[in-house]
Amino acid sequence: MKEQVIIFLNEEDEKVYVKVPPGEDTRFELQNLAGKLISEAVHAKGLHDFDLTGLPDGIYFVLVNQNDRIRSKKIVKGYHP
Repeated sequence: MKEQVIIFLNEEDEKVYVKVPPGEDTRFELQNLAGKLISEAVHAKGLHDFDLTGLPDGIYFVLVNQNDRIRSKKIVKGYHP
């Protein structure tokens, strides 16, 4: 079975949700485009969320480190073409 990391932005509640296989300590980070750490957490739960309320519109990166495997995803807040 392939381990899956799912990262998605819900614009209605301005949160980024991260789903990972539970049971392993996982490091979750939210960074801005310049690489500045905005929020971080470490836990073994299968779901984590970052609240983007109050953050300026722009590009953010979510990094997930589980078992020395790092995955990242670009999140764009507030742009509606």
